Amino acid sequence: MPELERAARAVPYQRLPDTLFPGVEAWIRRDDLLDPLISGNKAYKLLFNLVEARRQGAEKIITCGGAWSNHIHALAAAGRRFGFATVGIIRGERPAQLSAMLQDAERFGMELRFVSRDLYRRRGESEFIEQVGIEMNRTYFVPEGGANLAGARGAQFLGRIITETAPTPFDQVWLACGTGLTLSGVQAGLAVIPAVGVPVLKAGRSIYAQAGHWLRSLGVAVKHEPLCEGYECGGYARINPELSRFLHHFKQTSSIPLDPVYTAKLVFALYSESRIGKITIQSKVLLLHSGGLQGRRGLLPADNDIRDTLGQII
Repeated sequence: MPELERAARAVPYQRLPDTLFPGVEAWIRRDDLLDPLISGNKAYKLLFNLVEARRQGAEKIITCGGAWSNHIHALAAAGRRFGFATVGIIRGERPAQLSAMLQDAERFGMELRFVSRDLYRRRGESEFIEQVGIEMNRTYFVPEGGANLAGARGAQFLGRIITETAPTPFDQVWLACGTGLTLSGVQAGLAVIPAVGVPVLKAGRSIYAQAGHWLRSLGVAVKHEPLCEGYECGGYARINPELSRFLHHFKQTSSIPLDPVYTAKLVFALYSESRIGKITIQSKVLLLHSGGLQGRRGLLPADNDIRDTLGQII
């Protein structure tokens, strides 16, 4: 899909204020601006999945996720954009009031199938789709979060784009990690530039192992750096007072919006590490903005800018 490659090459890089990161030349790649609806690492992980679905002649794409899944949101939007019917298998019973993310997905035309948590835990089994009761004719399945080899290849594509479009030679590229797939793919694409992952949940050992698995699956010999742990701020999709204060400070200083689940913890990690002298002086570090701003409505319900903007697009 050449339109995504053109958009990826046009993504801006912004220099961040020196006052935030003492002794470090910090930049951020704004993949939140890749597309109004299909942005960040979710877009890259969907790229080769959409290509493969088209190659197989699929008319419908099926995937899984939770009530606030960025992946569900991105796939629903991609289905509408590129002419695929979409089905989202959602963990848990259907609530009386859908999350803002699932409301968007339904407006994009995605069919939502709610399943019990017990059944959802079997989503990796070959009989799962049949157990949900979905007809598999002319369909294509994308695992939760885009976690397959096609998704890893999409992240690798992002790494290659960075090497070709970077405005300055970077010493490191930092990104938020939930599973390790994006970390491994980006590292494979960067090749000799080290990628540093910042876990957003307390699962560093699992993330490190998964990243190694996907690097081997991609058939590349490069290794990723040790993770920068300790900035989970209470756990996945949680905000502690320190992160909340940093979010406010960063917004006042840079005017760049962050999502509290992923990119806020990423930027907070570099901010903290630079202030305690753990980053080599005069290093040039690139942060990857992985999008996900629509999810701010779950943790920051007063975020009127995001709600109003999406309302104009959908």
